Amino acid sequence: MTSAWNWIGIIAWIVVLALVVWVFHNIRVRRIKMIVERKHTFEWQSLAITVGELIVSFGLLIGMGYVTFNHQVDLQDKKAVKVTYKYEPMVLQVGADGASSYYMAVDRGTTKKPVHIYHYWVNGAKYTVSSNKATVVSSLKQVKIADAGIPWSQKALAKQDRAHERAYVVKMTATYQPSFINGLGIHVGHQAMTRWLIRVPAQSFINTTDIQTE
Repeated sequence: MTSAWNWIGIIAWIVVLALVVWVFHNIRVRRIKMIVERKHTFEWQSLAITVGELIVSFGLLIGMGYVTFNHQVDLQDKKAVKVTYKYEPMVLQVGADGASSYYMAVDRGTTKKPVHIYHYWVNGAKYTVSSNKATVVSSLKQVKIADAGIPWSQKALAKQDRAHERAYVVKMTATYQPSFINGLGIHVGHQAMTRWLIRVPAQSFINTTDIQTE
């Protein structure tokens, strides 16, 4: 269901698109009158009006395109986005050799596709996320460096360390809050960003060779 705030953007888009159509129609009508009624093929006044109409209409079109498709989210701005966290303990997996164990497995990227794929298990179910959206850490000291700009709470992570033996996944979800700017961009209620933090006790609990498939 579309938030009522998003109607600000929907109506704005309708108005801007209607204005662009009207401008081109008005340019055509004005040129026809200039040729037919006044027998002119060029008038400075008509050119000035045309340029002014195009600048205004395309300026509004570009502005709406920016707030709708290129809106940058500030995760620190609580009025703009609501940030929530979901913590889930990971389930230990047994390696193919029967002796080793791991909490997550990695499909390494290649030179043509340098994106790693992370696999982890929660409540018996397997989940997959790319390295573009997730960060793996074996120490909480790495979080601020590896995920600078993401508002992870060191206090909350330390609590999860004690509760889940330093083996868990945190899913951060940022959702656009009701506001005029978010409504103008038709963003209210939509996800602005989703980020995963995968915490392992040590690098030895990451399997890079024994990938289980389902």
